[in-house]
Amino acid sequence: MSFLSLRRSKTLATEGRACIENESHSVDNELRLGTVLLVIREGMLQNGKKFDSSRDRNKPFKFKIGRMEVIKGWEEGVAQMSLGQRAKITCTPDMAYGATGHPGVIPPNATLIFDVELLKLE
Repeated sequence: MSFLSLRRSKTLATEGRACIENESHSVDNELRLGTVLLVIREGMLQNGKKFDSSRDRNKPFKFKIGRMEVIKGWEEGVAQMSLGQRAKITCTPDMAYGATGHPGVIPPNATLIFDVELLKLE
């Protein structure tokens, strides 16, 4: 899956399902499948309730692009970021945990908002 072109508002979108709002840097590179990424992330529900934060734990999150180690919205959103970029990624339920949610943490059919900073590529 790929994102549509960069809009003047610095927002990238995929058919209304996942959205990345560029807070710094321009999208100027493509990450390849299999690239290991180190990010700082904070996840919130639409009502602002935080459900996860690697920033609070002072421990970056590490995952590999293209291995489906993360939700679909992350696969698409973070793959469009540049090293050092900080962005807000909004994932609709079909790009996150869907009708099931993640019991005890994320309710069914929740839209998720992530504040993400791409720290390192390996």
